[in-house]
Amino acid sequence: MGLGKPMKWWMKIGAFKALSLTPGGSALYRWFQENITGSLVPTSERVAQKIDVGLRYYRFLQSAQAETLLSNGRHVDIGSGWHPTIPLLFYCLGCHAQTLADVVPVMTGKTASQTSATFGKIVLAGRYPELQAERLARLGTLSWKDWPPRELGWEYRAPYMGWLAEQSSALDLATSTQALLHVPPGVLSSVFRLVHQSLKPGGFFLATVHLRDLFADTDPGITPYNHLRFSPWVWDRLVCSPLMSYNRLKASDYRHLLLEAGFKIREFQVDPGQPDLLEKIQIHPCFRSYSQEDLSAFHLFWAAQKS
Repeated sequence: MGLGKPMKWWMKIGAFKALSLTPGGSALYRWFQENITGSLVPTSERVAQKIDVGLRYYRFLQSAQAETLLSNGRHVDIGSGWHPTIPLLFYCLGCHAQTLADVVPVMTGKTASQTSATFGKIVLAGRYPELQAERLARLGTLSWKDWPPRELGWEYRAPYMGWLAEQSSALDLATSTQALLHVPPGVLSSVFRLVHQSLKPGGFFLATVHLRDLFADTDPGITPYNHLRFSPWVWDRLVCSPLMSYNRLKASDYRHLLLEAGFKIREFQVDPGQPDLLEKIQIHPCFRSYSQEDLSAFHLFWAAQKS
């Protein structure tokens, strides 16, 4: 996601702001992604990264002796985005019923088909022997003109909050991969409560979240902690926009939201990041209550279970 590489972070913000204020800005942004930046292209690097995350989820389920939640249960992938890599992976691991969920409908048969093709090439290279070969072969026979393809046991919900609210103790597994950082804290609290409500007792909520400043990925002039410099007013009003927002929550915030929703945390792994880089910036007082460990963390994985 982005408007080019490299680009100064404030230029990217300005571009998102301008598009947000332009009539039809969302459609124009989509056109830029498809025709100029190429950010919707499911490259081997992007797909392989998501496969690795999905296998991390699966290996946790194996360690918890809960693989049947995938093979015999219903899975919802929250924030599937443009590329359904995790659902493709779980299909090949034996999942028969999946719901792909987004705030707005961004995935299409075209982007899903492209992802499937890249996914197949990567897996056929022999890197992931645990995937079911017969299911992988079936992906190559699908027509993606009818979206989503019923042969995979998929449904697509965008928006999804109303649907999720109706799934009382109906789902076995929920995942969200690098999407929750875009959700405002108040909404995120509601999402966590609905996920907890929707899961059957014993069901799992597995997720990964980036905690660093993603603008640093395309601007070498700032650190991964650039987002810590600004007040809530500046960040929410001047930096974030309807087309691009980050909530700046830290690992302790996510832990609190999970516990508040009623989850039991089975695993909570935090990438420590680069604490020495914190000394290069002036941290805004609004982050004073956080520990240095919390502020410096780069990435988070959790496995939360409904009792």
